[in-house]
Amino acid sequence: MKKNVIKASYFITGDSIVEEVLVSGYPDPSIRFAVCNYETKKVSYASDIILDNGAILQPLTGDIITKGVVLLPSQAEPYLSEAVLIKDIESFINCYLDLPHEFYLKLVSYYVLLTWVYDKLSVIPYLRAIGDYGSGKTRFAQVVGSICYKPFFLTGATSDAFIFRMIELVKGTMVINELERINSDLQAQITVILNNGYEKKMYIGRVEGDRTKVPTTFDAFSPKIITSRGKSKDLALESRILSIPMKPTKRKDIPTMLDDSFWVEATLIRNKLLTYRFNNLYALPTQGKEERLNGVEPRLKQTLLPLLYVIQDKSMEDELINYALDFQEQIFSDRSFELEALIAEKLVNLFDNNDKVGVKDVWESINKELDDKEKITTKAVGLRVRGFGFKTKRIQGVYQIEYSQPVILYLKERYSLTTFQEGSPQTPPSPPADSASEVDIVDMGDNRQMTLGKEGV
Repeated sequence: MKKNVIKASYFITGDSIVEEVLVSGYPDPSIRFAVCNYETKKVSYASDIILDNGAILQPLTGDIITKGVVLLPSQAEPYLSEAVLIKDIESFINCYLDLPHEFYLKLVSYYVLLTWVYDKLSVIPYLRAIGDYGSGKTRFAQVVGSICYKPFFLTGATSDAFIFRMIELVKGTMVINELERINSDLQAQITVILNNGYEKKMYIGRVEGDRTKVPTTFDAFSPKIITSRGKSKDLALESRILSIPMKPTKRKDIPTMLDDSFWVEATLIRNKLLTYRFNNLYALPTQGKEERLNGVEPRLKQTLLPLLYVIQDKSMEDELINYALDFQEQIFSDRSFELEALIAEKLVNLFDNNDKVGVKDVWESINKELDDKEKITTKAVGLRVRGFGFKTKRIQGVYQIEYSQPVILYLKERYSLTTFQEGSPQTPPSPPADSASEVDIVDMGDNRQMTLGKEGV
């Protein structure tokens, strides 16, 4: 009778947490399981495990393990306390990476901690380093990624099938370096993964096999680290991402190259974090902190709450709350800009193809692209049209927009609607006097709140 063999990098049994570990050695590394009992916290090691149903559990093998495509701990090692563990993580990161502020060092360190217990939670935020060339984004991916839970690194040479299989097999931290340099087809697949991988039970459907065309679902829920030069155009996704602004370092003590000692240190940190996982996967408190995020919109609250669960330092909690409020203001600003950009785009397109354009024409064109909860009123459109600098005139009960070439040129430059041409106004045209009334300002505020509040959890 053929034995039922299950290959996995982790497993949860009735009384234990099972995690694959890799002990480096020549010519062949040693692959085995670290097994931690829930109650006693005692850790033992085994090359395979016989489950209650008679199946044999064996660790993953092959190039993805032996060649370090996935980085594993080598064993479970003790740590003195969570506070000391966080200091160890901060010290490691700070030794090899220059972050712009101490708060970001703490934020990144707690995110690393979060990755090791993420499957206890129902939602996980993403972490991103954002900056220009030479700002340290790739170093960020290497250093921070190396100590997260079972990280695997993606490059431009990766296929979409490989990504989906790795997520399904490993359930670890996906590290995406230089997102802009990945080809557009693969970027589209990564966007699907990012839009569905922050919450449990949001499966991605795919058709597998060139001939069989078998419908398959993939669970993309896992931590993800991204580096990129700019933000995502998807503001809903943007609110799921914790961004770290990067800049070129002036520190002379940071090694130019990451040598063998770096990877040895990273393994030692992962070993301690494995013990943290064993200690906290089923003991992590997930209640009692939600009220600390009162005043934060639901989507952002859902994003930041997992971090609060792993933070045991009151001062760091306070700093995270301040970060949340600043982050929220930035999201509000981005959303407001996005709506204005959409109105500007429709205005320019309509004037390019029509002699006469009314406020209602712009309103209809915009609302065709918006969901029911996002739709805006003609009054809100009119306020923004006049705010751009156009004059409107009521003719036979319809508000017509008077064409203005300076305003059109300004909108094209401001919102990148066409290549900016010499001679375009570089300052916004003055709006009509009646558009600055107190009533208009209040109405714009109300409308912005309606638009910004459109996205729930």
